[in-house]
Amino acid sequence: MAPRSRVWLITGCSSGFGLQLARVAASCGDRVLAASRNPSKVNELAGQKNIELVRLDHNEPLSKIKEAIETIISVHGTIDIVVNNAAYVQAGTVEEATPEETLRQFQANVFGPLNLYRAALPHLRRKGQGTLVTIGSMAAWYPMNGCNLYNSSKAALRWAALGMGEEVKAFGIQHCLVEPGFFRTGLLKPDANFAGTSATTRLAEYDEINALADQNLKSFHGIQLGNPAKGAEIIYQVVTSTGVAEGKPLPNFLPLGSDATTEISKAVQKVLDAIDEWRSVSALSDIHEGN
Repeated sequence: MAPRSRVWLITGCSSGFGLQLARVAASCGDRVLAASRNPSKVNELAGQKNIELVRLDHNEPLSKIKEAIETIISVHGTIDIVVNNAAYVQAGTVEEATPEETLRQFQANVFGPLNLYRAALPHLRRKGQGTLVTIGSMAAWYPMNGCNLYNSSKAALRWAALGMGEEVKAFGIQHCLVEPGFFRTGLLKPDANFAGTSATTRLAEYDEINALADQNLKSFHGIQLGNPAKGAEIIYQVVTSTGVAEGKPLPNFLPLGSDATTEISKAVQKVLDAIDEWRSVSALSDIHEGN
């Protein structure tokens, strides 16, 4: 008997990694549930073999997300792999960004993805198996002027997802955090997944920082080093232990792209350097019995 095809639930399928990963998985014979808050707008996947468009908005309350997951399972039978991919970039300095803009950034990039896992995990625990894939970013490893809300949201997602991965191991559930570098997706496209601070909250003191950040992000769109189609192929093979990952266990953490490995290595080295520089001073705070 031929093995049952895997069932993927992928968010953010209108472009970028979500779109490409849906195509790869479907082309390999797996079933893909391409999630969107408005499926009618996911035109590039409509009608494709092995792909079903489903309505799911991870920014809705958890109760609504649970209802959506239950509906998906009742219609499609099961979910094997959940990919949290949807995200956007909130530009602007931390001081200028409003509390509402800050909350929206963390809702989309942190709270929503965690709620999707909360909704899917009961089903996976009952099955005793499943795979969770979190699409993070190398931006989680360093600050960046004019973009720190995005970077900090990805840092928060990083540790929450990695910690959750350890918590669910006992139930036969695997987790992999993928942290891509810059890929030629729509993430930096100003009219798609990119939001600036309100014009009424911009401060003249930050004009230089904002101008440089805006210029860098917008000019970088379209010349990024990473190929999203190739990246999606690698993600698929790593998650399914095929191709370049044949016979390898699923890693907890996968940096994706040569720029990701370079920048994350630099960030790690800075941490190690700081530890070495301040090790003896730090130790002065220890309790030494008898002293």
